[in-house]
Amino acid sequence: MTFTTPEHLKQHLLNQITKGLINQVQHKCDTLTRQLAHHKEEGIKWRGYYGTGFIIETDVWHKEMQPLFRSHVEPLAFYPNFDRIIRSAKEQTNATCKLLEERVGQHYTENEVLRTDSLRVNPNNNLIEGYVFGCKRGQMTDEEREATNFKIYVRMIWNYRYGENSANGHLTQYNQFRSERQGAEMEGKAETIRKEQEAKAERQAKLQAEKDAIKEEKWGRFQVLAVQMEKWTDKKIKGLGKKIAEYDKTIHNLKHNNFDTANEEHYKKVTAKDVELLNTLRNDTRTWQNDITKLRAIFDEGCDTRPKLVERYKVWGV
Repeated sequence: MTFTTPEHLKQHLLNQITKGLINQVQHKCDTLTRQLAHHKEEGIKWRGYYGTGFIIETDVWHKEMQPLFRSHVEPLAFYPNFDRIIRSAKEQTNATCKLLEERVGQHYTENEVLRTDSLRVNPNNNLIEGYVFGCKRGQMTDEEREATNFKIYVRMIWNYRYGENSANGHLTQYNQFRSERQGAEMEGKAETIRKEQEAKAERQAKLQAEKDAIKEEKWGRFQVLAVQMEKWTDKKIKGLGKKIAEYDKTIHNLKHNNFDTANEEHYKKVTAKDVELLNTLRNDTRTWQNDITKLRAIFDEGCDTRPKLVERYKVWGV
């Protein structure tokens, strides 16, 4: 037995979708009619309405072109096109019923049969919900049949798209269904779950392998910093050492001539602090060259680029 949407539920969907679409189109017609009246009253040129067939425009023909409307035709009012509305509502209803049948169908196999259902429209929220009942196909005792009984819980969700966001320019009502099988486990489900878990584990392993390969490639570039940063810090320390010597000479001359040396002494202190930080980094780079595992430990902590290493030792802008 293949599940088919009960006629009363199909009719409910059709009524709700039709009513919602008529209300939305009628609202648009009323808005257009008011806009048209305002344009006529104020003498504003009417640019016209170009819809998708859901609105009928009534008009009157003039022998002479009407400048206000840029044509011989003067629009009078706008009305819903009920034939187009009903056709669209039926299309949406059929799509919703098909989705419901697919949701139920994915919860039982060819070796099982559906017996009845308790699907209904919940008056509190206007949603279709309930159970579809089934059991294993074939001859068996009542006890054996009881062991194969299952039920499929189904609950509908309304989704709306209005105006320009909708497929028809007015209102599209997309329905979704949440479903869950309860009772006897579906035949082959355990094997399906096992295969899905294996496929998921394989995908995760592949992604992890790709991440590890990228990380190792990055490590290959990062580990050369042990030598590069030693040369860089050594050069910086020598340059700052010359600046400290110049500060000492300037301070000596200022003291000799009884001038204030506060600024020079401050800059000398700051420079000496930079030298201290650089010296710490230089000593560590030499340690890394003898024991690369210590640099790898820093790399694994997330300090995996030169800028991050500079920030770690607070030697930026030196």
